[in-house]
Formats: sequence, structure tokens, C-alpha cells
Amino acid sequence: MSIENQAIARQLTRPWKAGDVYAPHDLSAAEARKWRVKHRPTTDAFDALSVNPLTLYKNFSVMSEYVTEMGRIRHSNSTGLRPVNQRKIAKAIRRAIALGLMPSVHRHPEILKKEISTRLSNSGRVR
Repeated sequence: MSIENQAIARQLTRPWKAGDVYAPHDLSAAEARKWRVKHRPTTDAFDALSVNPLTLYKNFSVMSEYVTEMGRIRHSNSTGLRPVNQRKIAKAIRRAIALGLMPSVHRHPEILKKEISTRLSNSGRVR
């Protein structure tokens, strides 16, 4: 097999079976990207740092990493945390919201301000 054929074979991650019907578009790179397996991190961030997520409920910058823009707790598929640490971070987020340290319906204003300033500086406009 040539190098080009090996590269194409690696890109075609869809499991083809005998008798499958396909269109030319199914062999494109865009279609191959849909079937690519997304690998989760092998180590949990909290395990790597040996930190208990429950102790970080006062640190809203860490908590906001695991909350969506609308204030919902991110799923473990997107956070890459182990189930134990996902439950702990969810509990810490709920604790921070209950204590009034974190808003319940949007991201913290200081985090939003930092994100907006980085977006503006990346686009060339600086305030």
C-alpha cells in the first residue's frame, strides 16, 4: 500500500460493511470527519492536580469552566471528568450558586468581561 492509500484509509473511519450503498460524497473528507472518534482525555484534571473539586466552590473562575453561557452545568462528555469528580464539581457549582457566589442563569460578570476583552483584542479592536 502506498503512503497516500494509507493516509486515505486512516481518514475513512466509517465502518463499511458488505452491501452498504454509498454516494461519492460519503467518501469525502467532510463526511469522514463526522465519523472520526473523539478521544476523551486519559487523565482527569482534578486527579492530575490531586485537588478535590468540592473545595473549589469559592473559586468562580474554576467553576465557570464547567458551566455553559446560560448557567447550566456541562455534561461529562464535554468536561472530560471522571463520574466521581463530575458529581463533585456539580455539587460545588450548586453550592456556589446557593451561597450567591455565582449567578444561576449566566456566567459570572468578571469572566464575561475577561472573555469579551480577549475577543476584542484578538479581532484587532482594543478598548
